Amino acid sequence: MAKKSITREMTGTKSPRQRIWEAIRTQISFTFQDLEHLAKQEPDCVKDYVKALSKAGFITVSGAQKVNTLCARNVYVLARDNGIEAPRFNVKGVLMSEGTANERMWGTMRRLFTAQEFNYRQLAAFSSTPNSQVSEATARRYMWFLQAAKYLECTARQKRGQPARFRLLATMDTGSRPPAIQRATSVIDQNTNCVMWEEKKGDEDDLV
Repeated sequence: MAKKSITREMTGTKSPRQRIWEAIRTQISFTFQDLEHLAKQEPDCVKDYVKALSKAGFITVSGAQKVNTLCARNVYVLARDNGIEAPRFNVKGVLMSEGTANERMWGTMRRLFTAQEFNYRQLAAFSSTPNSQVSEATARRYMWFLQAAKYLECTARQKRGQPARFRLLATMDTGSRPPAIQRATSVIDQNTNCVMWEEKKGDEDDLV
């Protein structure tokens, strides 16, 4: 299937906070208003995320920008670069150090299982941490979509109770961001901004 480029800034894939974070990383210094414009997000969303980033030490106030004789606004700079993925916080504003299940599974495939065969049970086990477990069902489902999108090659079919085994194709290791599942009907590569697979009527119920 021909790969379709995503021209709508990955709508539905990037969260508002991811957009804000990416805007921050492009600027030497910035204000709330700069981020509202660059990330195209509502003021309250920008304000809440900037407050969380500031509290966690990712950004700091570097000065003030005069608005009028009575008012000035804070100017911020990036003090701690977390990389391409936006720092995540829970509802209490506490930094979440664990990546998402998809991030950890994708990272495990790229690092631990490079050029090696694996099954969904192994992927779940090696992607889990003491504080955040990846279930076998989650790993199996993610692998289903990655196989459908041609990221994974089946090297051994399921046999005598043993799960099928797969290998990540070297040509499909497109970058650090995990392929995103869109409403369980498509797979989007967040590194190349391409739709890699779309569900069609008649697709197999279970490929793994």
